[in-house]
Amino acid sequence: MLIARKVALRVNGVRTANARVRRVQKGLELVITGPRLGEFVADETFTLEVLELVHSPEIRGRLPNGGLRKVSLRILIALLESGTVGIMNET
Repeated sequence: MLIARKVALRVNGVRTANARVRRVQKGLELVITGPRLGEFVADETFTLEVLELVHSPEIRGRLPNGGLRKVSLRILIALLESGTVGIMNET
């Protein structure tokens, strides 16, 4: 059984509460839920970054860009759809 890696997600520099993949007629889309903007669909114009939560905040602070990695919309959808990663709030 595959256990999802826990990651935090930042969209255009803002930490998000939740993200999920939704099936639509044209394929799959990424639905983001944020505290200020509510629910919206991300597209290729958004800057998406993931932060692996397996490391402690002290270690993440020493990594380049604080441990945040830029990821494409297509890759993030594939990771979420496969269950490889799960979006969590940062701890």
